[in-house]
Amino acid sequence: MMNVDDEYNDDADDDHDDEDEITEPPLRSLSVAVRGDCPAGFESLGMSCFVVLNVKGSYAAGQKYCEMVGASLAVIRSQDEEALIDGYLRRNISQIQEDQIWIGGTDLLQEGTFLVPGTQEVLTYFNWAPGQPDNYGRGEHCLDIFRDDAQLRWNDQLCNTDRVPLCQREQIEPPIIVG
Repeated sequence: MMNVDDEYNDDADDDHDDEDEITEPPLRSLSVAVRGDCPAGFESLGMSCFVVLNVKGSYAAGQKYCEMVGASLAVIRSQDEEALIDGYLRRNISQIQEDQIWIGGTDLLQEGTFLVPGTQEVLTYFNWAPGQPDNYGRGEHCLDIFRDDAQLRWNDQLCNTDRVPLCQREQIEPPIIVG
């Protein structure tokens, strides 16, 4: 085992004129992503910050609630992102008062083609519950998620249904890649 005192020759018995001098350890090459910061209440997941707001409302209201905290409805683009969000929801289950949660995505413009809100980006990843999307009553155009058999499932829902929103925003300080 290496002794730190031996490594940097910081022996107190040496009689040096420069006792207050600090010797820097040699720099080593690193390649590490250092997480950025999230606002209070948000949790850092991957490269973004997430929070469920415990205020129910329509899909449009959910978007507005997210905007009020500098965020937008969360958009899930991959299985990996969904796993991060699932973990977040599990860790915070005692604070989340609802089982069904709004996420970003609607097929209002063309049935069956879900777009990221405010863009023309087509969503390509889904984890539909069995039998979904079904556009029940020809009016379900907004995405929500819920837990089914211990996993998250997606559902198309009437946009005026009351749900709590899952909000997503960029980190305050973007992550820094060191190395």
